[in-house]
Amino acid sequence: MSQPVLVRVSCQAMGCLCEVYLGGDSAVDLEAIGRDALTLLQIWESRLSHYIADSEICTLNREAYQRPIQASPELFRLLERLRSLTEETEGAFDPTAGRLVRAWGLFRQGTLRGEQVEPPSAAEVIQIVQEIGWSRVELDTELQTVSFQTSSIELHLGAVGKGYIVDEVIAYLRQQGIERALVNVGGSSIAAIGSPPQSEYWLLGIADPEDSEITVVQALLRDNALTTSGSMESVVTYTGRRICHLFDPRTGEPIAFQGAVSAITPTALEGDALTTGFYVNGEAWTEKYCRRHPDIQVLWIETNEERGAPRWARFGTTQSRFLI
Repeated sequence: MSQPVLVRVSCQAMGCLCEVYLGGDSAVDLEAIGRDALTLLQIWESRLSHYIADSEICTLNREAYQRPIQASPELFRLLERLRSLTEETEGAFDPTAGRLVRAWGLFRQGTLRGEQVEPPSAAEVIQIVQEIGWSRVELDTELQTVSFQTSSIELHLGAVGKGYIVDEVIAYLRQQGIERALVNVGGSSIAAIGSPPQSEYWLLGIADPEDSEITVVQALLRDNALTTSGSMESVVTYTGRRICHLFDPRTGEPIAFQGAVSAITPTALEGDALTTGFYVNGEAWTEKYCRRHPDIQVLWIETNEERGAPRWARFGTTQSRFLI
């Protein structure tokens, strides 16, 4: 009997490298399924991207304040799930806050790391905060329509779009009968089916938040997801202060924490939303959350300006799959 093979296919999408690994008996068949999976990934990007003018999410943002917009069944279910995840994180994760991201200069394609920006005024931030939130979004379950009650609502899926698409690709691979697979989008949203050939787990490296070339922790995955949120992406500066893409939507202010939060969760969508919520709510809130949710494992990596050794903390009631 021939040995199982492991096939890798990849493409550039969502501004990053996207990889699909598939294990099985036939390299030819696996590669064909992998290519179809990448096509599905790109189709979902075209529907959810903020940088494609005719995408479904851009249409909502452009028109839902003027009139109710019919959403596809998939997008409507996604928005309902995101609303519940906002409640789960006590408002720390809130995809209705795209206007805040834009106001801070982080909602532009091609923003340079460290680029100098002009911050919004305190009055502008206060006004946006008062006019966003799910209470300002009407999801009509009967008609499957979406409408915004204020012009400040702007749905921003940057925190969860990758995770959702990873989950959709994983679901497709399961439908094709794949029993061993890994989908990795940009290193920040990853999900696994089973384990690789001749191994018990998929072994994934987690990078230093300040240097993506350095792996500081490894994680073990099998039939679950690994996601990371941190200060290593979309960093801009003003008056010498570094600002990353993560804000507290309840105050409109960027988070001062320097580092990254990784989580092992049942799905990548859930992980994307929760790691954002953990990052915003802080370490103590995260520890309490993990006590109530034994299927969630979290790793905090904290750095500092002096670039001393990172400080980390692991949370979760089961044996940790983070290897420090």
